[in-house]
Amino acid sequence: MNQHAIDGQLSLEDVQQIIERSERNEEAVELNILKELDADMAHAVAKTRGKLFLNGLTAITPEVAGILATHRGWLHLEGLRSISPAVGRALSKHQGWLFLNGLQMLDKDVAIAILPYRGELYLDGVETITPEVAAIIAKRQSGVELYGVRNINYHSVATLRRNSQIVLPSKYAKAAWWPF
Repeated sequence: MNQHAIDGQLSLEDVQQIIERSERNEEAVELNILKELDADMAHAVAKTRGKLFLNGLTAITPEVAGILATHRGWLHLEGLRSISPAVGRALSKHQGWLFLNGLQMLDKDVAIAILPYRGELYLDGVETITPEVAAIIAKRQSGVELYGVRNINYHSVATLRRNSQIVLPSKYAKAAWWPF
């Protein structure tokens, strides 16, 4: 492995070789080593199909998010700890499963931005759901996984549970002692 690969900076040629090898072997495209992704490299990886792992990215621009949204399949961006509403809007156009398990907070504007996304959405890193965000998420037509939720009030749990496509931790299963 060359020094650039160790630093998380592969060339476009290196990335294309990894993609070709993965496709030839019918494997997922694993590019978790990448710490940054420019538009040219995003175009190259977005053309792949199936499982795409980009968990080394800790930030992406709305432009790169829009390019990645053209990927068909599973898109893993689990290194992102937060995203802007513009990135959320861009990712909402993705067709496939979207893994954003690194997000620790989901604010109202990001929840609204990602609402149009129609695939399975994984937000297992989100720990707090406010009543406002719960009302937004509950409107989604497709599945949302929220296994990491720890801080949520009863009314928000009730709001989310009205949508059978939303998965919460088992501790929020209906219990006789809950007031709803």
